[in-house]
This record gives sequence, structure tokens and C-alpha cells, in this order.
Amino acid sequence: MSFMRILCASAAVILLAFFMHRSHDPMRTALPFGTTDLSSVESALQRLKADDRALVEAYVKRSNGDVLLPSMADPEQPFTARTFAQAIALEKAWDIKRDAQEAVAAKNAAARDEAMAPLRALVEADVERAEILSPRQLIKPREPVDGIISALPSDKATVFVVTVSLHNLGNKAIVAVTGSLEATDREATLPLDLCWIDVGPQNRIDPASHTEIRCANLHRQANDRQRAFMDSPPGRFTVIWKPKSVQLEDGTRIESGL
Repeated sequence: MSFMRILCASAAVILLAFFMHRSHDPMRTALPFGTTDLSSVESALQRLKADDRALVEAYVKRSNGDVLLPSMADPEQPFTARTFAQAIALEKAWDIKRDAQEAVAAKNAAARDEAMAPLRALVEADVERAEILSPRQLIKPREPVDGIISALPSDKATVFVVTVSLHNLGNKAIVAVTGSLEATDREATLPLDLCWIDVGPQNRIDPASHTEIRCANLHRQANDRQRAFMDSPPGRFTVIWKPKSVQLEDGTRIESGL
């Protein structure tokens, strides 16, 4: 056999090995389109390193199976991956960006907590109870006017109602409080608004005492997240008190500036 034939045969073997390796390389596996179900590529997924497999799974969950053209993708979160390798690269980049965003968010949250600390030391707000009531349970029937009787509110329980307890932690009477009560939700990005608090002298709170107020929107029916807040086991929601201002009986007014 001539040297040239040996050279050609060797090159053919090398090329064949190269293409066989590429065809069996799990990194080149195409992602399923339009679904988060990875069962169709499970065998290739299992051949990845554990860290890479976790990155692929996280990317598919985050993208919800979407595959966009680069020109149509959000530059902040480009869901353009078509293979495992591309998904891994994009998820690694997202992890870096997310960590930076979380660091900034944590710094801002710490600054807000510092601003609210003097107010939280004076008054504490918490959820006494959350329930769904009917409009009739919340509205006192009107007296007839000129013999005309108003229509009665509905008996159907549809309104999300939060009873908030405000506790005076200081040694001076509180005559006014403003602020918001919300619940962070580990299954959602945005918090759940529970109550905007704006009380005055009619709800005076003496030292070591408390008052209760009700928060409800009669024009809105309870939604799924509000029902989940009532029914979910501990751990999903965390109630956060964000005081804005507190006024004491002696005229002193403390504001968070937020």
C-alpha cells in the first residue's frame, strides 16, 4: 500500500472518529421546543456532568421552553438556546447577572430597613387574621330614605379581608400611623399587598396597648394568591411591615423618608 493511500485511510479514520464523537456529544443535543418536559432527551441529559445537567434544567424552567430569534430576545434574558451547550452558557451568564442584582437588592433592602428601624421600634403591625367575607358582613345596611329601601349587599363571600393589629412598643401614646403591610411570596416575584394603614387619633394607641383595623376592597373579588395566603402552610409567605410615619401624642413625628 502506497504512503498516499495509508495517509488517506488514516485521515478517513480520524474524520470518522471525529464525526462519531460529535454525534454522541450530549452537549450538541437539541432542546425540546415549546415545553419544559425533558423526558425526550433524558438519556443525553444523564450523560452530562451534574453541574451542567442542573444548568440545563434551570434554563429550560426559566425559559418555559421558549426559543426566540436573537433579534426578538430580551437582551437581559435572551432565551435563544437551541442546544444543551447554548443553554449552559446562557444560564451561567444569567447566574452571574442574577447574583449581581441580588447583591444590589440586598444592599437597598438593608438601607430601607435601617430607615424604618426607628419606626418599627415604636409600633409593630401584624396580621391578626385573614378571611373571605361577604359584602353584607362588611357594610352596615342603610336606613330607608323617604321610604326608599336600598338594595342589600350580596351574601356571597368574595371579599378578601385582613385584620391588622397595631401594637405600641414605646412609652408614649401614638395618635397617627401610616405604612403598608405586605407579604413576600417565595412562588412569585412581586409581594402581595395586604393593607395600606393610615390611622389617626380615633385609633389612639396607648403605651403597651394595641388597636385593630380592617383592610378590604369591596370592589374586588379574592384572587388565587390571597386565598393561598390564607390556606398555605407556613413558609411560603413572609409578612413585612413597612412603616412610613408615626406621630406621638406630644407632637413628635417620625418619618422613614421612603
